[in-house]
This record gives sequence, structure tokens and C-alpha cells, in this order.
Amino acid sequence: LAANPARAVRFVAEAVPHLDEIPVVSWLPGARPLSGLARRLAGVGGVPALPALPAPRTPFSGPVSQHRRFAYVSLPLEEVKAVRKAFGVTVNDVVMAVCAGALRGWLAGHGGVPDGPLVAGVPFSLREAGVQEPGNQVTIMIAPLATHVADPVERLHEVRGAMRLIKDRSALAPARWLREFSASMPAALMGLAARSAFALVGETAPPINVIISNVPGPQLPLYVCGNLLLTHYPVSVITDVSGGVNITAFSYNGSLDIGVVTDRTMVPDAWELAAHLRAALDDLLNAESSLPH
Repeated sequence: LAANPARAVRFVAEAVPHLDEIPVVSWLPGARPLSGLARRLAGVGGVPALPALPAPRTPFSGPVSQHRRFAYVSLPLEEVKAVRKAFGVTVNDVVMAVCAGALRGWLAGHGGVPDGPLVAGVPFSLREAGVQEPGNQVTIMIAPLATHVADPVERLHEVRGAMRLIKDRSALAPARWLREFSASMPAALMGLAARSAFALVGETAPPINVIISNVPGPQLPLYVCGNLLLTHYPVSVITDVSGGVNITAFSYNGSLDIGVVTDRTMVPDAWELAAHLRAALDDLLNAESSLPH
């Protein structure tokens, strides 16, 4: 508690150059010019500008209920890598494009696909090479998700461009302000403030439509008391701010194991969305097979 004021000062100093990355705050008048000025004063040049990303309304936007649905699917990592190699992208690009295709397929049958991209929250690690400190060091970057693009290959390249932008920006100006902000707030106060703020933002202008995370895992079999671990399906969280869908992928022993968590009232059939993940990868594989070899 004694260190909180000092941490709060560090948070303010480190957060100002990143105002254009903070959902809701980035939309306030003057936020983007101020963050650009702060970066120049700090000697951080050449940071790619982030586009304005208003999150469109979807059936899974807004405050979530207390109830969840969970579904899962495994995709062969070999197929994901085949798409990666054919189109010169990364495995993460393919995962994001598959998720974009799945969400597009689901939205097409549930009220229609928005004209613009969805806005995805994408967790990124802040841990530097060689750092052995315990605990997570993660922030969430905001990126457009090209659900509005019908062609699967064009969608993949749109996703690749968005992922490259936020990675380049993060590499040049790592967003450690979020960790300082969390450390500056007493735990009890932070919990109350977060619940109140999330509920308010979820009701008015949710900044994110969906959380999508891709976690690289071990590519060898693991055992628990001599029993082979067959699959590893992640179960993650949804919030009022991030919307009623979370898709988290974990690669393990040649498989991409994906867990889909939804709000039961918004997306009652999580298995339908999980099935669209398989279909979206098939679309990319069919496009890959039509390329000249």
C-alpha cells in the first residue's frame, strides 16, 4: 500500500504515450495527438499509428450474464502449418484468420455480418527474453478482425496486416503501463472499480467484440502419473467489456486445441461456433490446394 502512490505516478508517466491504445480513452478528443506528442518527447519515434476501431454491435456485445457455455475442437497443426507455408504468413495469423472466418460464419446465421471489421482483444506477452520473474506479464492489444471480408485468402492477408501492425508497435514501445496500473491499485478497490467500470462500459460502448488468444504449447506428449495427456482445451474468461465470446487456442503435440467460451444467453450453442472453426480452416486449405505447386 505504501508503494501505491509511486506506482500510480509511474503508471501516468508510462500510460500517456499509449492513450491511443486504451479502449474508450482513445476515443476522447485529443487523446491521440497527446499520446503522439508524449512519444516524441520520450524519444520514441517511428511507432505505427493505430487506426480508429469502433466495435460494431453484434449479438454477443454488451454485459454478460452469470451463465456460460463451453465447446472445443482440435485442428491438426500440420494443416495450419500448410496454410502458413502456402501463403507466407505465421501460425498466429492463420489462427486469427480461422477465428475470423468462424465468427463470420456464425454471424451470417444470427443477424448478419457487420459491414466493418470486428474488434478483437489479443493478449500479448511482455516478458523479455531471459527474464525469470514469476507470474504473468501480459497485456491486451486491440486489433481489427476482418470478419467483413468474404474471401478467405483476402481475409487472411487482412489479418496478417493487422497483426504485423500491433506487433511492430509493441516491439518499438512495449505497453507496460497496464501492469503498473494494476500494481498501483489496492486489490479490493481494484475489484470494485473494475466491476463497476466494466458494467458501465458494457452498457454504453463496448470497445471489444471478442477475445482471441493463441498460446504456443509443447510439441511432445505429456503425462500425468503415467497417463498420457490427449488434448489440452483452454477455458478462458468473458467480461462485459470484451463481449460474450472468448476463443483460446493451445498448440500441443501436433494439435491445435481450441476452447470456446460463450455467454449462454448471447450464444446458446457454443458447439455451432466451434464447428465454424473447422469449416474456416477447410476454406483456407481448399484455397491452398488450388495454388500452383
